[in-house]
Amino acid sequence: MARRQPKPRDSKDRILSAALALFGERGYAATSVDDIAARAGLTKGALYYYFADKADIARDLHHQLCARLKEEALRSIAPGGDTLTNLRRAFDAHLVALQHLTEAHFFLRQFWAVETLDAMGRIEHDAALGLIEQLLREGIRRGDVAALDATALARALLGIFSEATLHVLQTGRVDEALAVVHRLIDALDVRHERAARGRRPGSRREHPRAGRAARVK
Repeated sequence: MARRQPKPRDSKDRILSAALALFGERGYAATSVDDIAARAGLTKGALYYYFADKADIARDLHHQLCARLKEEALRSIAPGGDTLTNLRRAFDAHLVALQHLTEAHFFLRQFWAVETLDAMGRIEHDAALGLIEQLLREGIRRGDVAALDATALARALLGIFSEATLHVLQTGRVDEALAVVHRLIDALDVRHERAARGRRPGSRREHPRAGRAARVK
């Protein structure tokens, strides 16, 4: 029986899987195209059919990983739901999914440090920034979120979340990162501010004795 030739998609996936494994074992700089082709069980010529060079492989791999994480985050968002709850859910889903991608942690930590790969990282960053800003604008319009500049707020939140992501990549621990992210998101909830104002001395809510005195009279 003739040996089945791998389908094009199979070959590309094998290259990406091999690259991910090698980047995790040796690091990006110490891995060569020859290494990746050998690990994938393909010729170097076959590898170049799909990718221009090692950086091209790394960019495609990074995009694929980011797409998986984004899909998990978007799936957690409830259409028409509360803005800050949706932000918490999206960040939770992203970080939990990232925690499970243990084989990708070393590669993702390295990605931003490689100058030739940074442009792709900026594209992914800007896409995430746009999504967060869109959610915040809707929340500000509905009165769920503090009335701050949506663009500046989105950048600040993404910066915080990027550091939380780095924490998970470095430690593998997600719970403490989520606790910090949740606390900071809670600070944007104007409903908490309104409730706090309602509980301050001098508000009608805080004077049950006065109410009882009025009834006694």
